[in-house]
Amino acid sequence: MEVLIRCAALAVFSAMIALVLRRFNPEISFALSAVTLTVILLACGVLLEKLLSSAREVFRIFGESPAELQPILKCIGIAAVSRITSDLCKDASQAALASAVETAATFCAAAVAMPMILGLLTTIAGIL
Repeated sequence: MEVLIRCAALAVFSAMIALVLRRFNPEISFALSAVTLTVILLACGVLLEKLLSSAREVFRIFGESPAELQPILKCIGIAAVSRITSDLCKDASQAALASAVETAATFCAAAVAMPMILGLLTTIAGIL
């Protein structure tokens, strides 16, 4: 919770400065947003490690291997990276690039998830 409050405060503070800077120097405003984003993501690294540790424990309890966890985590990563990248592109007034990133993320997530989906369908077909 404290990480979220710190990240939110940093984001609001940075956004206010970026709004002022945007009038005079849009490039610096964009750079400030990118740097703030990096700092926030680094702050979330601790939370990510806790999440991964908990996920491994759940899979250990239920006897599943971490290999089944990997596609899910990759899809979460793809979603996060594409959302952030898309929003940065939109901030830079590059809507077409933002759409391209979102489309690429859709294909990447589908490619990562497909082996898991096929395995699930094979299991269901075997039961029927």
